[in-house]
Amino acid sequence: MKQGWSVLDVCTAAGAGREPRRLRGGGKQSSVESKLVDGKGQPVAGVKIVAVQVQPIKGYEQFETVTKADGAFRLEGLFPSSAYLLKPWSDKWNCETEVSVASALQGETAVLPEPMTIRFTVSSDGVITDGTTGLEWVVGPDEDTDYVKAQQWVAACAVNGGKWRMPTQAELKGLYQKGVGKYNLAPSFKITDSWVWVESENSSRASAFDYRHYYEASPPGGASEGLRAFGVRLRPR
Repeated sequence: MKQGWSVLDVCTAAGAGREPRRLRGGGKQSSVESKLVDGKGQPVAGVKIVAVQVQPIKGYEQFETVTKADGAFRLEGLFPSSAYLLKPWSDKWNCETEVSVASALQGETAVLPEPMTIRFTVSSDGVITDGTTGLEWVVGPDEDTDYVKAQQWVAACAVNGGKWRMPTQAELKGLYQKGVGKYNLAPSFKITDSWVWVESENSSRASAFDYRHYYEASPPGGASEGLRAFGVRLRPR
């Protein structure tokens, strides 16, 4: 029997390094089924899915399972008609995916009508992988940065082997998600202003992309106020 559910865009991954526990309930149990996919809709196998009860009842607070080769998973032993948060968990990355689900009636199974989707994952060294485009990102210092300093920071960035470059306008636009967070940008990109520098051949005519208004402009030469630097590269194969 299908029950109410919702996908939350702003969410917190289970902390890397803290292993989730498997707890067993008593006689009253129900189940939840779904699939885990990446940003291209491809199955994600071998990832833990943790179910955390919103209002804990002893013995039913938290359960876990692992996705199969086709991304499918089934969580059993949940307390019936109870609110749970489902989260992917890995000791290698954090992600922003979280689903709120109402478990089924006793003895029944709630089937989510759409798969859980992981678009962005964040590694322990801060590399953000976009499962939709295959690009990897690093976020520069969250401080006012002029174009020359942005170039220098990206060129010198040695995170995860380096080889980062400034992003194109199209690549920055590809991160835009209307209504997500304060700046229409996934929370993994932790910046406190909405402008990001675009790759340019001439620093005096460099442009920047504004996530608040989905707009590109050329700041005055030497401008830095509100401007940030991102580095990007193709995900190594």
